[in-house]
Amino acid sequence: MLAEAESTERNSRHSEALHQQFLQAGFYHLLRPKTWGGYEFTLPDFLRVMREIAQADMATAWCLTLASGHNLQVASYWSEKAQAQLFAGDYFAAPMTSAPTGTLTRVEGGFLVDGVHRYASGVPYSTHFSGHSFHDDRPGVISNFIAPRDAYEILDDWGGTLGLRGSGSNSVKFDNAFIPDEFVLEGVSQLSIDPATQAPGRALHGNPMYGAPGIGFFSLELNSLALGAALALFDQYDDQMTVRKTTFPPFALRSEDTFFQWRYGTARAKLDAAVASMDYAGVLFNKAIADSVSEPYSKPADVRVALAAQESGRLLWEAVHGYLFKSIGSSAVVQGTRVERIWRDLSQWWSHLNTQLADPVASMYAAQHFDPQSPSSL
Repeated sequence: MLAEAESTERNSRHSEALHQQFLQAGFYHLLRPKTWGGYEFTLPDFLRVMREIAQADMATAWCLTLASGHNLQVASYWSEKAQAQLFAGDYFAAPMTSAPTGTLTRVEGGFLVDGVHRYASGVPYSTHFSGHSFHDDRPGVISNFIAPRDAYEILDDWGGTLGLRGSGSNSVKFDNAFIPDEFVLEGVSQLSIDPATQAPGRALHGNPMYGAPGIGFFSLELNSLALGAALALFDQYDDQMTVRKTTFPPFALRSEDTFFQWRYGTARAKLDAAVASMDYAGVLFNKAIADSVSEPYSKPADVRVALAAQESGRLLWEAVHGYLFKSIGSSAVVQGTRVERIWRDLSQWWSHLNTQLADPVASMYAAQHFDPQSPSSL
């Protein structure tokens, strides 16, 4: 991955050869239910693997994770009839976008899908695409749908962003494409879905993980990738400490300079805290899953997972922009260097909607903790 990172960015996706290695390693099977031949890893274990991949190249990890990770949602919320079709292939992968666009038109046996869906991260090597659209005959109604690869066109429109250029986040275009009834969750979005009543996967797979709501999942997913990249940046900083000298007399190695030692130690502490916060978010997720066997998975429990993951994101960003990037030196961030690419990728992540939602999610948690009937929501 490291050797290909530059070409991955240039081509807006990782290579077919890397994709084949990911297939052989079983990465697309980690969250796939055993019912359909998968490994059924826990979500935290899956994300620890993805974190390691992000430590090599965040864009590659983004493309892989945001396609393979949605095995969890599809195995949770689509019917057994739909899943039997969706998991019929050698592997399953699908980006899932949340912004509703385009239309669903009811026809005999299903729907016609029209519209362009942007930011379909992971689509180059995906078997399906999942998105949200409006119904042409029901104003304001939004439905989550899924479609096979032959139903849409992948547009060549990715690669012009500041970072994550190699993440394969192309748009997809539907033009009067037919999908069957069972591929549409009518009137349901991934944020509004009720795991207690709308998750057939819980019973189908005998595992309450296939019924967890999405806010915690999405925060765990994206912040885990950022954490991997931040740890990679720290490794680069560590290398610089023993070869670069200070700018002023006595021109000591950075590793011997008090101020660089302080920056190094502070960044280390913040990243260790970020790892601990992320791992604890995984503990909270598993606990909420276990608790949901006897009682419905609560919205506050889901949001608390998101809060812990987002706090990890805040800590790692403080380490990155306040200490590592600030003092690593301009010669380390010239165009084409690994440090420069990591910085751009992390900057792109920091502008993502998920990080922007950290503040309202915190308020939402408090509102729902003190009043479970609170209408506070995203």
